[in-house]
Amino acid sequence: MRVIFINRKKVGIIVILMGLMITLLGISKGFDKQLKTTILVEHNINLLNDYTALNGKVNYKLPEGWTTKEKKFPGGEIIYHNDFQSSDAVIHGFVEVWRSKNDLKAFLDSSKKISEEQNLVKNYKLDSIIINGKKTYLVQYLISVTDNNWYKAYEYFIDDGNEFYRISFFTRNVNFKESFGAIYESIVETFKIN
Repeated sequence: MRVIFINRKKVGIIVILMGLMITLLGISKGFDKQLKTTILVEHNINLLNDYTALNGKVNYKLPEGWTTKEKKFPGGEIIYHNDFQSSDAVIHGFVEVWRSKNDLKAFLDSSKKISEEQNLVKNYKLDSIIINGKKTYLVQYLISVTDNNWYKAYEYFIDDGNEFYRISFFTRNVNFKESFGAIYESIVETFKIN
């Protein structure tokens, strides 16, 4: 017969620590939105300007002071395109609306293959997330535009059946800060489809 001794103090401490960890995890979800707001303020992004596209079908916000320029493309595949650039010219990108004939995931796989044939691409990562209740793909990678001039890309693709929405952010890798990911996500969360 074997006797097992249980140290009640140690078991009690372990139970308390586990409870605290679970509580902190729950509380951190509540602070997520406040953290993003704090990061925006920290980067001097206090106000957001409203943008509307396709006769009010799409609404989104970009930080005040960022420059934008709408472009038209032939062929009818891209039905809306708006370039943007931060006031300090560190972040640039665009918002697009595409008519979708194929599955979005198949489009992304094809785009990856074409991009790798035409450019130097490293650290490609594709994640499926939910933003504003919509299935969204987040694609992150490093791309070399010219010799040793790498850009960090964050591209969000929101699937809406017959159309998909693309919000892309590019920053030179030497200027990229980890907090930029939270800034990008905060901007994408303003994107509304009516």
